[in-house]
Amino acid sequence: MKVKAKALLVRVPKEKIGLFTALIDGSGRRAIVRTKEKAQDLVYLIATPDTYEDTLFVLENIKKHLPVEILGPVEDIDIG
Repeated sequence: MKVKAKALLVRVPKEKIGLFTALIDGSGRRAIVRTKEKAQDLVYLIATPDTYEDTLFVLENIKKHLPVEILGPVEDIDIG
């Protein structure tokens, strides 16, 4: 069975990733946050097709308070 998900690659300062994850979780868990590599400032936001637009809305609001950069959608991700 193939799982359908939409993923975004986002740059978040390493020291803010914990806060960023808490904000995403606190917004209703519309997406899962996964770091690309532990030592980097890149994270994936993985959402269902039904929650993707809501995730973008939440992300835009977070950007008002944290230096977050949306790098764009990702087709294939490797979360190890």
